[in-house]
Amino acid sequence: MKDINDIIIQQAAGGLKLNPDEQRKFLNTFEERVIGLCSIEEANAQNLASHFKEILQRITQDYKPVLVKISPFIDSQKQIFYLKTAQELGCEATIVAEDCAAIFGLVIHTDCPSQIENPELTTQFAAILHPTPAKTEKKSSFWKKLFG
Repeated sequence: MKDINDIIIQQAAGGLKLNPDEQRKFLNTFEERVIGLCSIEEANAQNLASHFKEILQRITQDYKPVLVKISPFIDSQKQIFYLKTAQELGCEATIVAEDCAAIFGLVIHTDCPSQIENPELTTQFAAILHPTPAKTEKKSSFWKKLFG
């Protein structure tokens, strides 16, 4: 039989957690639920911020519900920006507590396992984040065709 005091203390602390180290690493969620993530440096970069709305729109087309966890270790202005953008698109967004690991800046996840092999946003959305300029064909001049 369990001691009632132990049960009360556990419940007051939020109960028992499965894989607490994994949850701390992935901003209070499980790795199997992660749809997309990025480092703190990438979350602080303007490139990701300028394309975040488009990325999140594409994710919400494929997954429901979409939750965005924001690290407290990124810039406060960026935290608010990501929070507002996610809420505009109907996603649940939270800035997690300071007890999480300082590894990821953003973790986008759902409430069930997702089968994504590489959840890095820079890899998944490379075409959006790092577009390659379209190659223009050089037309050869009339004289080059004639004498070339």
